[in-house]
Amino acid sequence: METIFSNVLMFVLGLLALSFLVTIHELGHFLVAKWNNVKVNTFSIGFGKKLIRYRRGETEYCISAIPFGGYVAMSGENPDTLEEGEVPDERDFVAKSVGARAAIAFAGPFINIVFAFVLLMVLYMVGVQEPATNELIVGFVAKDSPAAAAGIQPGDTITAMNSKPTQGWDDFREQIGVSLGAEVPLTVHRGGEPLTLTVVPEELVIPAQDSTGSEIKMGIGDIGIYPRNRVIVRLPPVEGSAAATAGIQQNDTIFEINGEHISRYEEVVRIIDGSKGETVNVTVIRDGDTLTKPLTPAYNEEYKRYMVGIQMGYVLFRETKTVRRGPVEAFTKTCATSWKMTTSIFRYFKRMFQGQVKVDAFSGPVSIVAVMGNVWMSGFQDFLMLLALISINLGVMNLLPLAITDGGLLMFLGIEKLRGKPLSTKTQSIIQNVAAAFFITFFVFITILDFGKLSLFLK
Repeated sequence: METIFSNVLMFVLGLLALSFLVTIHELGHFLVAKWNNVKVNTFSIGFGKKLIRYRRGETEYCISAIPFGGYVAMSGENPDTLEEGEVPDERDFVAKSVGARAAIAFAGPFINIVFAFVLLMVLYMVGVQEPATNELIVGFVAKDSPAAAAGIQPGDTITAMNSKPTQGWDDFREQIGVSLGAEVPLTVHRGGEPLTLTVVPEELVIPAQDSTGSEIKMGIGDIGIYPRNRVIVRLPPVEGSAAATAGIQQNDTIFEINGEHISRYEEVVRIIDGSKGETVNVTVIRDGDTLTKPLTPAYNEEYKRYMVGIQMGYVLFRETKTVRRGPVEAFTKTCATSWKMTTSIFRYFKRMFQGQVKVDAFSGPVSIVAVMGNVWMSGFQDFLMLLALISINLGVMNLLPLAITDGGLLMFLGIEKLRGKPLSTKTQSIIQNVAAAFFITFFVFITILDFGKLSLFLK
C-alpha cells in the first residue's frame, strides 16, 4: 500500500509541476492577448473534455482531461471560421496587426524562458550544492564494460575528457551519453601518473526490473563507470524475510557480505544467490554503528534465485559544497547555465543524426511527469533545477518553426510581413495538417517508448 501511495504521489507531483509550466506558458499568451484587446473565449490547462469550468466575464477558465498541455482560444484565431468576404470583428485575433499577433504568439515561450532565468538567479544567490571538485573519482567499473576494456580501474581520477577539464559527474555523463560508438579520450591519474585512455561508449541498457519484464534500451552511451557510493536498504524488508528476521532496517548501508566490500547492488545479488541458501554474514552501517547480521537466503520461485527480502538503492558520497553567489556572479552563472540548457536539445538532435544518440533517448510527457515527480520527492533543489531545464526547453521547442507551434505561427506571420499579405487559408491548412499528422505520430511513438521506461520510476 505504501509503495502504491508513493507511485501515485510521484505522478501527482509531476503533473502539478508540468501543469504549472503549462499555466505560465498559456498565461503569457492570455495576458498579451488581453493587452492587445483580443477577445479570449477559453483558457484551458489540458486538452479534451473539460472537467472543471469557471466563467468570469467573456472567458471560460477550465481544467481538461488530458493534462499534457493547454491552450488559449481566441476569437477569430482560425481564419477558416470566416465566410468569404466577411470582415472580422475588431477584437478578433486575425484583425490585429502582424506585430500584435507576433507578440501574442511569442509571449508563451518567452515567459517560460524568463521564468527559468529568474528561478536560476534565485537558486544561485540562495546557494546550490555543487561538486567540491571537478575531478571524477571512479568508485566502480562494471565487468566487460567499455571502461574495463580501456583499462580504467576503481580509484582512478578522471581529470579531462576530449582534452577538456571535467566539470563534474553530471556533465561527464551527458558528454558520454551523446557519444555512442565514438572514441572518447580520457585523461586519468593513477598513483600520481597521468594516463590517456580511450573509451568507446556502448548503448546504456537497464536490466529487467522484475521477472516478467524485458531490458530497457535507453538510446544513449555508457561506459560502465560509477562514482563512489553506498548501497542502502531502500524500503523496509519484506515481512517474514531473512532480512526482516535478522533486524535489517530501511536506510541501513550494506557495507560487507562475508567480508567482501560492497559498492554495487549487483554484488549483493551475486553473493546472496551464490550462497545457495547457506547463511551469510551481512555487515551494515546504521547511525554510525557497524552491525553484523547472519542471514539465511531463501529461494524465490518468481525470480529464480536466492533472496533475503530487501530492495536496494544508492546514496552517493557527498562530494559537494554549498556555493552562494552575489547578484553579478549569479547573473553570469545563470546566463551560462541558461545557454547550456537552451542548446541541449540541439546537441542531442545533432548527435542523433551522427548516430551517437538513438531515438530511444527522447522522453515524452509520461516520462517527464514521472521524472519531475521522482526528483521532487528526492530533493527540492534538484527539482527546481529540473523545472528550470524543462521550462527553457518548453520555450525553445515552442519557438521552433514547426507549423503547429508558436514558432510556426511566427513563421507564417513573418511570411505575411514580407509578402504584404498572408498565405492562403488553404495553404496554411495543408501545412498545418501535414505537421499535425507528423507530430501526432511522433507523440504516439514517444509515448509508447515512455511506457516501456515506466518501470524505471515505479517503486
